[in-house]
Amino acid sequence: HMGIRASAINDLQRSKSSLEALFCYDKAVPEENIGKPAGLDLEKKEVGKNPPCVRCETKGAVLCATCAGSGLYVDSIMESQGIIVKVRCLGCGGTGSIMCSTCGGRGHT
Repeated sequence: HMGIRASAINDLQRSKSSLEALFCYDKAVPEENIGKPAGLDLEKKEVGKNPPCVRCETKGAVLCATCAGSGLYVDSIMESQGIIVKVRCLGCGGTGSIMCSTCGGRGHT
């Protein structure tokens, strides 16, 4: 009985720390080391006879509004101290685009 509970608590702590890892800032990356956002593929999808999604125009993804598609944003706390630090955007995980919520990434409605 006690063993089951301990392992459940362990699982909880494990998933909590992996969640925290997702939300922790990445270390600041020097600008020249930042490539193009690897992002979601913004190629138009083949939608066949399905009505194309008007929001993403069949791409299945839209530009991330938080970073305007750059995948990075300036840390405002650091900026207020006169230090410009670009961190990976948490909105899109640094990809520059997010899945279109209108079509769920399918490219059609």
